[in-house]
Amino acid sequence: MERKCVINFALMRPVIILVLRVILGIVFVVAAYGKLLHPDALVSTVINFNILPLGLAKIFAETLPWIEMIGGIMLIIGFGTRGASFALGWLLVSFIIAIWINIHRGVSMDCGCFDLFGMNEKIGSAILIRDVVFLIVAIALVFTKEFMLSIDTVLERKTIK
Repeated sequence: MERKCVINFALMRPVIILVLRVILGIVFVVAAYGKLLHPDALVSTVINFNILPLGLAKIFAETLPWIEMIGGIMLIIGFGTRGASFALGWLLVSFIIAIWINIHRGVSMDCGCFDLFGMNEKIGSAILIRDVVFLIVAIALVFTKEFMLSIDTVLERKTIK
């Protein structure tokens, strides 16, 4: 008699969403931490992308790590998950556009993504694909209704009672 392995993906969906939510949150917290350790390098990197006017580039560089850190923490703990995913999704859209523009300009530069590890990643198709994958995860989280092991779900259940 042959045994079949049956996986019930409907039961696995909440676990998959949990794992994706936490991983995306960790990615943003780690990225933010590195940027907070090296604020001057981040300002230079944002200016080098040559997308925003100088004053706006400095403001973007000063606020970016805080948005990433707060959004990442919110994803990890599951508080304001859909809003945090939406905000981080828009950040990812801005990263994708900036990287795509500079790839097409023929510019070879450091992306400034994870300065914590001194990775010095150069912009290119691999980083572009990685950010698109992160964007897909963020979009999926925006449209998810319930989150396993999240403050959002606990608060929602209390308001229903």
